[in-house]
Amino acid sequence: MASEIESLLEYALNIGASDLIVTEGAPSAVRFAGRVCSVPDSSALPFGSLLEFLGSIEGESGTFIGGPWVNTKWRVKYFREAMGNAAIFRPLMAECPDFASLGAPPVLDNLLGLSSGLVIFAGPACSGKTVTATSYVSAMCSSGILRFCDLDEGHELPVNIGESLKLVNTVGTIPEKLEQGLRGGTDLFWMGDFDGVSSTLIHVLRAAEAGALVVMNVTAGNAVGVVEALLSAATSENRDLVRTMLAAALKAVVVQRLLPAAAEGGGAVPAWEILFNTQNVAAHIRGGDHFKLSSVMAASSSEGMLLMDDCLVELVRSNYVTAEEAGRYVSNPARLA
Repeated sequence: MASEIESLLEYALNIGASDLIVTEGAPSAVRFAGRVCSVPDSSALPFGSLLEFLGSIEGESGTFIGGPWVNTKWRVKYFREAMGNAAIFRPLMAECPDFASLGAPPVLDNLLGLSSGLVIFAGPACSGKTVTATSYVSAMCSSGILRFCDLDEGHELPVNIGESLKLVNTVGTIPEKLEQGLRGGTDLFWMGDFDGVSSTLIHVLRAAEAGALVVMNVTAGNAVGVVEALLSAATSENRDLVRTMLAAALKAVVVQRLLPAAAEGGGAVPAWEILFNTQNVAAHIRGGDHFKLSSVMAASSSEGMLLMDDCLVELVRSNYVTAEEAGRYVSNPARLA
């Protein structure tokens, strides 16, 4: 069974899938550009095959870095189901790609000039946001000599720190580590995925207000969803405070999705939404009118902002993706007609 699972892993790599989903007693599947698809001619794996392949599975669920299998390290998230074991294998890059090579809109180069504030990279699961965010952090560290603090607990992609100085041996909770980093004069904090904890959010915003550059991921499908996710994490007592702090500290929100390319074998194509925190944007966030931010982005292309709908329409017009694929995510399908 080991050879069969390795064959599935090789298939996932060859087609550029973000995940391989293996469940004992059922055919396997892959996630490609956010969609789950069955593996052609995949047969059900016998019960016990995952345990045999992984060597050990502790508890009902867990996550670890395994391999190399097929010359690649994998993040393995396993869990037990009623009928047997299941696991999601995600291939990990050996090196962080260059920020300029990701195909992001050129306006994002403006983020390389920041020295403080909060920058958020967002998107749904398996949208590539972690790769983009880590590439941005690497570009910042490589462009000068910064005091850098890595608080990314996932550690799926290594940060290229160049000649920057990495703060190590921090202990305690994330808020405590942020405070330690600020006392140590940290220039850049890389948070990884936002944990949804109110105390973390408050300390992140305080660090950004104190003059550090803070970068983190938020799982959300658009910029409005990012703000809603942050406000939802705040307790009712400090929600007004979070609005005020977010309006002051936020620099940009970069949202991306991956869509299957229109051309067969073309891989995945990124679609983008970009929000910069102008005075108008800050006023909407501070006043609780963040649901109007989509209209602000649509009217602010001259300031570098980009609405996801506008990006999707352009991708269809340029024949990079099909109207059918774009229609799954566009908020106004009539624009694709």
